[in-house]
Amino acid sequence: MGQFVKAVEVWIPGIRELRLELGSAYYGELENFRHASEGMTFGLGEGLPGKTWEKGRPVILKDLHDPLFQRTEAADRAGLACAVALPVFCGEFLQAVVVMYCGSETATGALEVWHNPQQSDFELRLEDGYFGDLDRFEWITRKLTIMRGRGLPGQAWSDAAPVIIENLGESTAFLRASKAAEVGMTTGLAIPLSLREEDVQIFTLLSAKGTPIANRFEIWKPDSTRQSLEFVAGTAISGENLMQRYSGQNGLKGGESALGQAWVTGRPAIHVGDFGDGAAFFALPVINQGELAAVVGLVL
Repeated sequence: MGQFVKAVEVWIPGIRELRLELGSAYYGELENFRHASEGMTFGLGEGLPGKTWEKGRPVILKDLHDPLFQRTEAADRAGLACAVALPVFCGEFLQAVVVMYCGSETATGALEVWHNPQQSDFELRLEDGYFGDLDRFEWITRKLTIMRGRGLPGQAWSDAAPVIIENLGESTAFLRASKAAEVGMTTGLAIPLSLREEDVQIFTLLSAKGTPIANRFEIWKPDSTRQSLEFVAGTAISGENLMQRYSGQNGLKGGESALGQAWVTGRPAIHVGDFGDGAAFFALPVINQGELAAVVGLVL
């Protein structure tokens, strides 16, 4: 079974200079690409992380031979074809830039960025996306207008929080259910990156069982006292019941595991082996008006 996402990087502002440094990363078996990336830094507007910082919104590069990308030879050797960069802000302050890489081989899945055109307060359209080999699915998606509160990205907008939909092909909540069933997509996750009225940005991940984006998708939220994180939703391609897995726990404290680290720092984090299975755990904080709304966890 292949992976739709081959590597993930977290670039964070350095202490001494206004440059982004590699904070944590997952490269899987791509050791040569790791070596090419470690030690690099990016100023405002430089390279893909720096350009994402400058624009303050997601950037999708479907051709890593673009002059903006500074590791083209290493990416070619690693078999990487696309990069999706996501800024993480707390208010106007950059916390990190996350970069996800997809492989050059044929794969089923999608990474999408939705926005509100003309600062609309009731509809979303696709700003850009990467769809692997799903040309027909991409064509349909680019024609869609999604109302606030409807569909996967529309629900994340309305809830101001991440949303997971399982069994996409059978879900009445997923507007492209029949097409998802045709291509074998099983899981959808929508994450609000920005909910400002003038610039709504919703990032969606559509995963297929054959080439999954992640092995587990999880959403954790602060409890009523905001003293710990509680598991609220999730799914695993293995079929494991995650609610049962985490039942009986007292919640995660600040700083505990990648999830707790993302909570207390407001920065994404990648840890290996947090849950005893040796997998890489990627934690992405969702910040709304200066407060943590949730932490999204992906087991890669």
